[in-house]
Amino acid sequence: MKIAVVTPQPTPYRDPFWNAVASQPGVELDVFYCYARTAERPWECGWEVRFRAYFLPSVPLLPGGNGYYNRGILRALKEGGYDAFILGGYNHFSTLAAAYLARRRAKPYFLMNEVYLAQPRALWRRIVKWPLVRWVVRGAAGCLPTGSLASGYLLHYGAKPDRLCCVPNVPDIDRLMAYSAGLSPEYLHEERAKRAIKGKAILFVGRLIQLKRVDVLLKAAAQVALREPITLLIAGTGPLEGRLQTQARQLGLGEQVRFLGFVQPDELPYWYCLSDVFVLPSEDETWGVVVLEALACGTPVVTTNMVGAAPDVISSPGLGSIVPAGDADAMAAEIERLLRAGCPRRQIQALWRPTAEKMSYARLARDLVAFLRRAIDKASSPAE
Repeated sequence: MKIAVVTPQPTPYRDPFWNAVASQPGVELDVFYCYARTAERPWECGWEVRFRAYFLPSVPLLPGGNGYYNRGILRALKEGGYDAFILGGYNHFSTLAAAYLARRRAKPYFLMNEVYLAQPRALWRRIVKWPLVRWVVRGAAGCLPTGSLASGYLLHYGAKPDRLCCVPNVPDIDRLMAYSAGLSPEYLHEERAKRAIKGKAILFVGRLIQLKRVDVLLKAAAQVALREPITLLIAGTGPLEGRLQTQARQLGLGEQVRFLGFVQPDELPYWYCLSDVFVLPSEDETWGVVVLEALACGTPVVTTNMVGAAPDVISSPGLGSIVPAGDADAMAAEIERLLRAGCPRRQIQALWRPTAEKMSYARLARDLVAFLRRAIDKASSPAE
């Protein structure tokens, strides 16, 4: 079975998953990227790749980093002898071109999706998108949502329930759990002392943009700081950094807030393990891999009802909380609850293990390949 994936860019989360897919018996996998690095995601792409990766000449045709088209993509897909295509969304002209080619040649394609219906979108945008998204979804031989919220979106646009296969966007959970297990409490105590982390440590990871609502986290942290000593660690950069630093000073947090700058993915587990609580306060987050990373490292989380991964991965109050987006009071209360609980890292991991086992790369790859084979066989069978 030879599969072509057309997807936006290399990521430290999806590429290891594609490695697992490429390692399945009888699978030949080619991945075509719309573009490489971006200013928002300056990852150092030094991870192992066990599939054929292609970067064809590309040009963005729409503002905002969307609408990339790769010259030569149609020719490569036509001549590659593929049994099916997997499309990483529909925001780029290259993925839409692949869908068009598949339909013209009666070849099955599969649509990946992270988007969910509750995300705020202008009415005009929903009206414009409706026919396009419905065309892409209804023409797919199968859809690959990240979770329950993304599944609801696909069903809304005409996907059939029996043609869904959940493929969550996950980190290497086994590696993160092993890393965390290898760090002793004594080592972490020493590292916190070296970093001058006083009191409980609260961590945020992400871009410093409006949608992440770090301003709400700062307000919540200021409330918590009135009752116990904390250090708020902010890992990320972005256009709001200066404004957020000013807000932190105005709230009286001073040295209790540390702006760490951009942290490469392979360095993040260290910071998760140093922290007592992880917070993702976003008002519009399609998925949120960082929530899974924190839980895999044994760090409880507070996130919002506008983070796509939340209902699928926070399966117990002991693991964390989901609060209304923009509600600093609720966020502060849940941060304090988790800080008071002080659950040991290994207890968090044990509580989360049933969910983690469903999200291992090996299991997800096996399930996806079996789903693809069934759908391809069905598409190639003559109609009864």
